[in-house]
Amino acid sequence: MDLIEKIGPFVGLAAFVALAVLAFLLFQQSRDLRRLREWAGRAPERAKEAADASLAAAELRGEETASDEPGRISRGWTAVKDWVRPRYEAFDRNLPIDGRILLGVLGAAIIAAGVLTSGFGLVGDDGKGGGKRAQAAKKEDEKPKVAVLNATQTEDVQGVPGLADKVASEVLKQLGYPIGAKTNAPTGFTETVVMYEPDLEGEAAELARAVSKQLGDTETEEMAADIRASAGDAKLVLVVGADDAQF
Repeated sequence: MDLIEKIGPFVGLAAFVALAVLAFLLFQQSRDLRRLREWAGRAPERAKEAADASLAAAELRGEETASDEPGRISRGWTAVKDWVRPRYEAFDRNLPIDGRILLGVLGAAIIAAGVLTSGFGLVGDDGKGGGKRAQAAKKEDEKPKVAVLNATQTEDVQGVPGLADKVASEVLKQLGYPIGAKTNAPTGFTETVVMYEPDLEGEAAELARAVSKQLGDTETEEMAADIRASAGDAKLVLVVGADDAQF
């Protein structure tokens, strides 16, 4: 699946480029036919009339310029149009269809392809959407911080050294939870339990299900005052009891 996710965007991009090239070749093939039709429909009389009309329009523009001299912006805009118009007309004559239609279709196709493929999978997420990988990372960032307390001690037996660090690195870190305090619990617990602040009961149940694969079935309960004092700023606490002392 990781391989498919990596190469999928590039395959989609290559397919889109190939489709664009194919469309261009089809238009290129139709170009000569269009030019022949235009040539066949153009008579010498029409060409003369068009030349006369162009000459009259040029003379009229000259008179208007002499009588009503335009400003600097107007002259600049006229120069830009005079530079662009013949080049656009030359480009348009080589196309099998109206150039504006072609540009509109290509623009719509590029926009549609970008939307459907999330920028071909190559554009980074802006925090408002994105692919599955970006959404998974966002969901992971939203997980609450979890403190780990070692509660394997009893009145007669000392707790397992380093158990809180081990559970944090081998269980919680692998599940993508941000880790808070890692220390000993103020008292021993017979069984492992997930404790939570009053507004995080659902998140506590989700954490209990997530750790059950490695720590077995885990109960949840509201956080006790002495546990809260050891948990720091974490709103969830994984209290590792004596039943997981051999983890």
